[in-house]
Amino acid sequence: MTRIIGIVTAFALGCVFSAYGETLSAVLARLDAAAPSFSGVTAHMTEITHTAVLNEDTTDKGLFQMQRHGKEVRALVDFSGEKDKRVLFFADRSAHVYYPNLNLVQVYDLGSQSKLIDEYLLLGFGVSGKDLQKAYNIQVLGTEAVNGKNTSRLELIPKDPATREQLVKAEIWIPEDSALPVQQKIYQKNGNFTLVQYSDLRLTPSSDKQPLKLVTPPGTKTEHPH
Repeated sequence: MTRIIGIVTAFALGCVFSAYGETLSAVLARLDAAAPSFSGVTAHMTEITHTAVLNEDTTDKGLFQMQRHGKEVRALVDFSGEKDKRVLFFADRSAHVYYPNLNLVQVYDLGSQSKLIDEYLLLGFGVSGKDLQKAYNIQVLGTEAVNGKNTSRLELIPKDPATREQLVKAEIWIPEDSALPVQQKIYQKNGNFTLVQYSDLRLTPSSDKQPLKLVTPPGTKTEHPH
């Protein structure tokens, strides 16, 4: 479940830090301006998951897709090119994990975790600056170059104490010429973190009304783990 949550939403460092950059109000204003017209995005992603107790990192690469229509959000991450082949899909307050090698889909009812999922989704794409401020205390840490792009690095601390039990803080990197994050880092209470970096970002046209969905071959088994 940690991997699933760490996905929605949603990390390579190698960055140059500067103490100067955009003000927080300027970044949030850009998010406000872009949010109303956002309908979806597709990107390549690299995910680095750090397990603190083992002091180990796991790296996965996949294709990320997301749709947002009002408050409804759908997201799909395809890791089928990795050794541990899997496809993650989130929609309607449930998470699906498809294992092609096993011809199996596991479906998780997020239930009480739905509010936490909403908090994670705010870190993603199409969110307004106003909504981000409602859920987080935000400050600008400075500017960094990520893959040749000048970005503003924001630190976000959840306002909800229950959320902070799972998400201690987050950082997102917003390019100076865009409202789409190119990098995110999620810190958990147990010392684990997930770093995700996006590349080849492409906006989905608003005319594309086809809902994002998980497609599996006939005969795929379905399980509902507790």
